[in-house]
Amino acid sequence: MTKSGSWLSAFPQEDVRVAVDALRGVWAELTTLSPETFHADAKEPRLTELLCEHIRSVFKTRTKLTGQWSYERRIGKIKQRKGGGVEIADRRRTDIEYFSDRYDPALELVFEFKKINGKAARRNTYVGSDGMLRFVTGSYSVKQPLAVMVGILTDKETACVKPLIDLLKTPELMTSLQMKPAPSESLKVPSLILPRIAQFDTEHQRAAELAAEHGTITIAHLFLGFPVATT
Repeated sequence: MTKSGSWLSAFPQEDVRVAVDALRGVWAELTTLSPETFHADAKEPRLTELLCEHIRSVFKTRTKLTGQWSYERRIGKIKQRKGGGVEIADRRRTDIEYFSDRYDPALELVFEFKKINGKAARRNTYVGSDGMLRFVTGSYSVKQPLAVMVGILTDKETACVKPLIDLLKTPELMTSLQMKPAPSESLKVPSLILPRIAQFDTEHQRAAELAAEHGTITIAHLFLGFPVATT
């Protein structure tokens, strides 16, 4: 990615790969162990709650990492009221977050989950203000160099991922998502940050008050699905 060497050299890349791969493994377990509650028709908050609680219960015994997992962590902004005083504005809750203060700066890796299928409406939600834009113009992952979008596949992967990549290459999306005009500079297939785990990466400019020191955020795109019924 552009300027990747400037932040990857100090970024705990291998530990992040272990954490993300652990999440991916727990997802696969839940689809097998609890198909009655962990399935494509379940609502996203229910899926992320089950996923986070399960990974909490097994993470430290399966890895050497000591970070903490949380879901629906509240974030907001302090806003001055016209009549005086302050209030909380732009309230949001992150889906899942992995936090560790063993690094400097501390790692706050946010996972945003969105269901995706072969339809344009789902792709538009994935890339929009409730999806990727939260990491670009929104208040997610402030000052962090990396975030993870997780596409919950409710259709075949081939019907979901390739059309999404094609959409991300359009001039309109590259502009709204603050990507560089040349797709080769801002979209990497396969993923360089999480090889063999995520399918691709995108890189986005951010405002100075939101961005890491090098001025951009990289989003790794991971896709997770459910077993296909055979009967």
